[in-house]
Amino acid sequence: MKKLINATMVLVLIFFLAACGKTGDSQKTNEQTNQNVTIILKEDGKQFDKKEIKFQPKESLQTIMDANFKLDMDKDFISGIDGHKQDAATSKYWLYDVNGKQPDVGAVEYFPKDGDVVTWTLDKI
Repeated sequence: MKKLINATMVLVLIFFLAACGKTGDSQKTNEQTNQNVTIILKEDGKQFDKKEIKFQPKESLQTIMDANFKLDMDKDFISGIDGHKQDAATSKYWLYDVNGKQPDVGAVEYFPKDGDVVTWTLDKI
């Protein structure tokens, strides 16, 4: 009987030690995977919004935008952000750049990196 109690105590101790170790590891993993992106919104050259957003790796810019702004879509393209809509009659369209450079892909295919600054501009082209 004494051996059974000792074996049970050892198993309980191992379980608690293992559980404590995993909690610390998952917190460390979450801290390492959280990344930050700055989103700036401009219309006619004037900034009207700026957000610092945490995101997970492998999230597209489209997903990040959809989670943090009210988007209007035209097929697969963003046609409005937070009520600011593009207008074909006046040739005003949404374009974005990342760290001052315009990517060759749409927002659904762009995956930001930690520290990126994404500027969306609604302007005449």
